[in-house]
Amino acid sequence: MMGVRPRVSRTACCLAAALLVTAAAAAAQIEGAAAGPEDPKGSSKTVQTEGAAAPAARVERHSPRTGYPSIGPAGAANTLIFFTDYQCPVCPRAARELDRLVEDFNGTLRVELHHNPLVMHKNAYDAAAAAKAAQRQGKFWEYHEELLKSRSFSRESLIGIAAGLALDREAFIRDFDDPKLRLEVTAEAKQAYEADAHGTPGFLINGHAEVGWASLPWLEGVVRAHSR
Repeated sequence: MMGVRPRVSRTACCLAAALLVTAAAAAAQIEGAAAGPEDPKGSSKTVQTEGAAAPAARVERHSPRTGYPSIGPAGAANTLIFFTDYQCPVCPRAARELDRLVEDFNGTLRVELHHNPLVMHKNAYDAAAAAKAAQRQGKFWEYHEELLKSRSFSRESLIGIAAGLALDREAFIRDFDDPKLRLEVTAEAKQAYEADAHGTPGFLINGHAEVGWASLPWLEGVVRAHSR
């Protein structure tokens, strides 16, 4: 029902105040760096996730070289921000439903993916940086899909995923280690903290935040209740 928050059991990978600690630590490491401007150019085709239903052809996936990767039309009336952590065991459940979510709203919703690596996951920050490095080559969604299936997030594994997608290895490593890119990850984690999305998966729509995952119908209810 519109405007009523469903009483459901949600699963989340949470650590209170973890984002603030993560952001502070990363900021100290890369003090003085500045994030680059957003460039809307660049996109990638929809990628079917293993084990998930094929998304409809009209669902758009965009991988701009900078800024936020997104699903759905740029001119949609509402934008849902999805905060994710690649080491969170719950986040893939939500990530694999995003195409269907956008499809079900028939052009009125787009989803932006923002990173929220929790401090409890020692390799999550590197995984987020690696995804952003792939994004600089216009291959965010392809890399994202591989991360959802990966069981290792070591530096070697992250570089190996890039090689498997035929990314420019030297450029990937350079971008992966770029302090400015890592500051972007920190800024997104800080954004999640300030939005009261203190865990993952997290969602933010028109100022309303939710943390955890129940089901696609549950998330659709959240979007409907807080759409403009």
